[in-house]
Amino acid sequence: MNLDRNDIEIEEVLYRYFRNELSNKEKVEVDAWRTNAAENEEKFSELKLMFLDLKGFSYYKSIGELNLNPEKSWENFRQTNNVRSIKPTSYLHYAASIVVIISAAIGIYLYQNQPTEITLAEITEVQDVQLADGSEISLNEGSSLQYVEPFQNNERRLKLEGEAYFKVSKNPDKPFVVEVENVEVRVLGTRFYINRPEANQVDVLVEEGKVLVSYNDQHEIVEIGQSLSVNTNENTLTETIEHETGVDTFWKTRKLVFDLTSIQEVVEVINKAYDSSVSLEGPTEDCALTVTFDNESFDNVLEVISSTLNYEVVKDQGSIILKGDGCK
Repeated sequence: MNLDRNDIEIEEVLYRYFRNELSNKEKVEVDAWRTNAAENEEKFSELKLMFLDLKGFSYYKSIGELNLNPEKSWENFRQTNNVRSIKPTSYLHYAASIVVIISAAIGIYLYQNQPTEITLAEITEVQDVQLADGSEISLNEGSSLQYVEPFQNNERRLKLEGEAYFKVSKNPDKPFVVEVENVEVRVLGTRFYINRPEANQVDVLVEEGKVLVSYNDQHEIVEIGQSLSVNTNENTLTETIEHETGVDTFWKTRKLVFDLTSIQEVVEVINKAYDSSVSLEGPTEDCALTVTFDNESFDNVLEVISSTLNYEVVKDQGSIILKGDGCK
């Protein structure tokens, strides 16, 4: 091997030397080249320091295994890898800048990974939240959510006040837990709704998978398509029938389904869904509606009801009246 080359070729050979990629014969030739001239030894030392600085940068990426004192960790690294002290050169200035970058990277890493308490308080509109674990949460207006990120103690724990829809990323090693006052909902990976319509009531509706609902010493598993109501005053957990119209989840899905639903129930549902005050006037016998509303405006809903069941829509000083002669 001939080391009488240009600087780039020499650097390439030495880089392979530091990575232990040369044969024994080639290593002997490099060692002979080093001792042939003082300037060769100096170049060798400079390039070794540069190589170890780059190696050290990769070494610091595994920060979780390091002593978090940058100066001490760097000194240990230098001693372990037999880094020599040599006179200042452009390479040393480069090495110094690498140390500064590494120290800054450590500081940024530690700052970014400090537990941070996140609070969304009484939001004024539906808000979507993306968690670091990939889970998705939709909060209904007026609701509040509180959690710490990154999650602590081998679980993903949140506190909810109000109403929310959860789409949880599966992680059997880190259960997802939602607290609503003293009620706890624990899942591994599923889609479900939680609502607290009153101070003493918590409703859980499961869309996919299953959850474990706990209150005091009572525990109940709720599976797909089921819903459960917890009454904290009476200390009861009661399975409930989901409204087939979809009114309980309308704030999230914007979908209502009516299947031969009486006009009285239709009006109740749209009043709850659209926060309106529609009333009926006239006979309602045999008036039933079969239709699906998917992301329809309130005015469109009224138009479909009136044209299908032959009702007249009367708007008077903010109130809305459906007038009809019955559907016999």
